[in-house]
Amino acid sequence: MDKKNQKMLKIGAFCKKHKSVIIQYGCLILVVILFSIITKGQLFSAYNIKSLIGQVTPLLIMSIGLLFIFAHAGMDISCGAVVGLNALLSIVIINGTGSIVLALLASVISSLLLYLFNLFISIKFKIMATISSLAIMFIARGIITYVCSLNDGVIQLANYDIISNLKSNAILQVIVCVLIVLVATVLFNYTKLGHQAKAIGDNPLSAAQSGTNVNKIKYLCYAFAGICVGIAGIFVLARSGNVGKNIGSGNEMDVMVAIILGGTSLSGGSKTRISSAVVGCITLKLLSNGMSIAGIPTEMVSLVKGILFIVIILTTLRQSKNVREMPR
Repeated sequence: MDKKNQKMLKIGAFCKKHKSVIIQYGCLILVVILFSIITKGQLFSAYNIKSLIGQVTPLLIMSIGLLFIFAHAGMDISCGAVVGLNALLSIVIINGTGSIVLALLASVISSLLLYLFNLFISIKFKIMATISSLAIMFIARGIITYVCSLNDGVIQLANYDIISNLKSNAILQVIVCVLIVLVATVLFNYTKLGHQAKAIGDNPLSAAQSGTNVNKIKYLCYAFAGICVGIAGIFVLARSGNVGKNIGSGNEMDVMVAIILGGTSLSGGSKTRISSAVVGCITLKLLSNGMSIAGIPTEMVSLVKGILFIVIILTTLRQSKNVREMPR
């Protein structure tokens, strides 16, 4: 074998070994370069950067939390409806008491209980997590639709100034995101929770035989996800200023697209990285925002997300080497 072929084999082996990192940063760099040219630099104007931070914040908070579920090969498609229900609960409390602290606390507790109940159903009745999260999604979306129908379809904040700082203060949004990422990084990389969650994602039977309390770890992962989705709810409300029946709709797909764009498979396991959620969310919002600035219709933006979602499913199926063909 000549030197040229040896070099090509080494490059191929390197790319295969670091595929997730290449996807992670390659997609981000591609989107930055492409839309910097298409939008003639408008993508990175001061006004748009502030807007991007506001768009990334709730998605990033949700993605960080749900990454713990995906790490152990779990699946959740209820986050959009749950974050919408959190926003509904928050707006009712803010309109009634004027307290954003009570609203945030109620949002987190509500979300935490829903996620724990989600897992309880899955374990108790031995059904796929996808099915139990689907049930939670229908319940949450049903409550939102019913309550909104009693209020002419939309519930408005009585005093938007109470919560406006969560939308207008980009520095505050960045600080919240950084704190959540730091907490998640410590839990995921330096505690048994993260290590054992990834071990379960790789092989649940092997993890159990090694002494891992599989159900306990799953509950802790779902609890952290619930807390994050609860925090995200208050930011979603701050961005919209009102609650309609479709609030939060589509966020579940955005989370999955973002995580895959960040280079992590929905099948979880040892290759799951916190950085995947961070880079993926930034990449996805840059893509959506860049297409909007370029004058591409909203419908086309949704089409692109749909295509990305199909690619995600195909990638997940192809990467599965064991009996499990899809995340559970």
